[in-house]
Amino acid sequence: MSTTDNPVVIGVVDKQPTALLVAVAEARLRGVPLRVVHSTWVATQAGDVYMGLDASEAVRAAGRELLDDARRLVEHEAPDLVADYELTSTPAEMVLQEAASDAAVIVVGSDDVPWYDRILRTRIAGHLAMHAPCPVVVVPELSYPGRHDGDVVVTIDGDTAAEGPLGFAFDEASRREASLHVLHVTRVGAPVERAGRERDDVERALADWRERFPDALVLATFRHDEVEDAILRATEQSALVVMGRPHRNAVPFAASRSAAARVLRHAHCPVAVVPPR
Repeated sequence: MSTTDNPVVIGVVDKQPTALLVAVAEARLRGVPLRVVHSTWVATQAGDVYMGLDASEAVRAAGRELLDDARRLVEHEAPDLVADYELTSTPAEMVLQEAASDAAVIVVGSDDVPWYDRILRTRIAGHLAMHAPCPVVVVPELSYPGRHDGDVVVTIDGDTAAEGPLGFAFDEASRREASLHVLHVTRVGAPVERAGRERDDVERALADWRERFPDALVLATFRHDEVEDAILRATEQSALVVMGRPHRNAVPFAASRSAAARVLRHAHCPVAVVPPR
């Protein structure tokens, strides 16, 4: 059980039940409550402007129905889990950003949605992944969480910013009783001496964590590859992939916002984006 009551918070939208299942599993692993939030803000504004107040009330009624469906799913999957359900007209981005201040984890569905859905919602996952003060788990809808007992993969570059991702990854692997696969990628064409320095940096970063988690089964892999391609391949066989938040000096594991965005859009398993600390 967790030593705190910081909840797992999930922002639910239509057509993304897989994210809810991942959030339920995460709350159960941590022994903490689940907070389920649904925002009607964009759809309600559209209703007020284009369809009138009756249509806006219909939007809110649909939101209540969505939360009822979520409640039934949670109660079926985890009848003993303490869960709270919140319907709000505040923009989802604002609600979840505020919730992140005392959340253990934020769970959201991927932003990779059809264009006709995207015009009615902001790109919430990408924003939270870059700005939330807690880890953000982004869940692709096509990835049913049936591999929850698979490996945890963490991608690092030896930079000091790896402290947060490594700590989260070791903790997740320990809770799941899973092996931890540490993936370091040096871009194709990089000088050989640079690859050697980066490998040494990664090994030094891992040494302290191996001492903290002496029972952890840790496998470190070093590759020359395109970073995004290597991470996306890792998502095909893993239960969870952990990435650091893109930072100014990141080269191998979060080379740029565009690289991170591509991974979040096309991953085959949940991806956790973790702040440096």
